[in-house]
Amino acid sequence: MNLKYAGILTAFAVSAVMAQDATPVATAPTAPSAPVSAVEAPSTSAPESAVAEAPVESVSEDFSAEPAAVRGADAAQPVKKKKKKFVYRPVYSPSEIESRGPVKTIYVSEAPKADPVDMDQLRGLIPLKFTFGLQGFIGSSFLSGDNGRYEYDRYSGLTWNIGAFALFPLDEYNMAFKTGVLFEHDKVSNSYNDYFNDKYGECRVSFSQYRISVPLLLSLKSARSNLFFDVGVQPSFAVADKFRIRHPDNTSYKEDMMEEDYRQALDWSIVLGFGIRANRYIGFDARFSWGLNNQYDDYNKWPINNLSSKSVAVGATFYVF
Repeated sequence: MNLKYAGILTAFAVSAVMAQDATPVATAPTAPSAPVSAVEAPSTSAPESAVAEAPVESVSEDFSAEPAAVRGADAAQPVKKKKKKFVYRPVYSPSEIESRGPVKTIYVSEAPKADPVDMDQLRGLIPLKFTFGLQGFIGSSFLSGDNGRYEYDRYSGLTWNIGAFALFPLDEYNMAFKTGVLFEHDKVSNSYNDYFNDKYGECRVSFSQYRISVPLLLSLKSARSNLFFDVGVQPSFAVADKFRIRHPDNTSYKEDMMEEDYRQALDWSIVLGFGIRANRYIGFDARFSWGLNNQYDDYNKWPINNLSSKSVAVGATFYVF
């Protein structure tokens, strides 16, 4: 009898020792209504432990990238920096171009010769260089003086001239000598009321003059400007001069002042002007001239002995280079 109880006790002791040595992998909670034995617990919790202990791929974070807001399921994903890869190739094959979509084509042609740029252009300086060309002016001309006849001594009309010029630099940027030859024509007139052969009416007096002028000018400008100022003198050589009076009775009187030697052969004037060279070939000018001497002398048929000329004109200049 004692042996029977001793065997039972021995079996319970062995079972207790074996139960203490067994280590459970995970203790997952189970419902009370479905008890599970200690042997069955490891098999039911094994898949969950495998998921929990699965290795996670390590990704290096780039803290220089701008942080992005993530929510929900994306919160578990690390923020990755998108890197762009650029490939530079001198020539693309047709297949690569077609796969990349629309391509902007830039055509570059090689210039046969580069435009020279000197130091003056880089510094904004405009040098003076020798040049020549053609120029023409149009404006108003005046003959006036004091012969004691008041309004009779003022004649006005149209003037024009055309000719050639040359520019000779005196220094690198500021000063040049300008001269040339101009063919000029003035036609001035005036009218008044007076008696002639016992008839009162309008008398009209006119002058038609031709001359050749040689301007002698000093041209000044700043180093960084194409605007210039001219000052100098101008001798003029009379070529033709026709004087005409039409009386109230429609009779007229004409006089060739050159043939009768009433006209001075040489006139002197002071010239002032300014202009701008618009580009390499074209410029625009304005000039004013003031006569220094009387044009007529010893003419007794009409009071014109103290007349001198003045003019103001604008024009264009054409440079050869």
